[in-house]
Amino acid sequence: MEKTCLWCKLNDNETTFNKKAHTIPKSLGGQNYNQTVCDNCNHFFGNATPENRYSIETALKETFCITRQRFLSGLTQKRKVGKFKSIFFDVKERNGKLRLVLNKSFLFKTDFQQQLCRNFKRGLVKMWFEEFDRQSKTNVGHDDKYDIIRDFSRYDAGDLPVIYFERRYGLFLFTKREAETPTLIFNRMLYLHEDEKFTEIEFLGHVFGFPTAEFTNEEFKLYLKNSMDKKRDFFLNAVLLDKLMDIDFTLKLLDK
Repeated sequence: MEKTCLWCKLNDNETTFNKKAHTIPKSLGGQNYNQTVCDNCNHFFGNATPENRYSIETALKETFCITRQRFLSGLTQKRKVGKFKSIFFDVKERNGKLRLVLNKSFLFKTDFQQQLCRNFKRGLVKMWFEEFDRQSKTNVGHDDKYDIIRDFSRYDAGDLPVIYFERRYGLFLFTKREAETPTLIFNRMLYLHEDEKFTEIEFLGHVFGFPTAEFTNEEFKLYLKNSMDKKRDFFLNAVLLDKLMDIDFTLKLLDK
């Protein structure tokens, strides 16, 4: 049976499919992989380019590794997850509490923050797309409807708005080993809103929303209204991501 890449749409006569393409980075504990991601596209997401100092996978992993470490710190681990490693951060413990220390490689310059955030958004959407397609088992992701996803994540074209929803309470619903082996469980919470052009995901306690197809400004405003109507009891605000520091990836909410 002919295999076609989810991203570049080349078939197995035009490209190779030899490497495992993890939908969630292996460095975050991801175990699932999408069999229709070619080696070239898989390599692209995991490696830096002349235009981007850090790869898309690095931007994604660096953001979520802090959250994951916080959840793992209070867990008796069933499987070895490896020592915490980060380019941008160190985690120190003091009086039983974890403290985040920024390394010199993490810059507060606007252009650095915006580029890193853009790559994070591209990685977040990439993670959803590959896992959505994998779980469908029908190659639904190959539909041209999702070219907006391909253009943004794979080819750095356009700009998809990604919304981060700020929690009201520090309560999280997890499967028993989710921090060790993170996964995406679609539609498990009633406050996650989805329609024909927008979707929402919850990953390691963080909730994000973004478009999956071409949309108008009016459709975007309506999506936000409908989404926040579902979330008012659990979330404070909907933040349009511009920089990584917009995300509470250290889970300061748990310290309140």
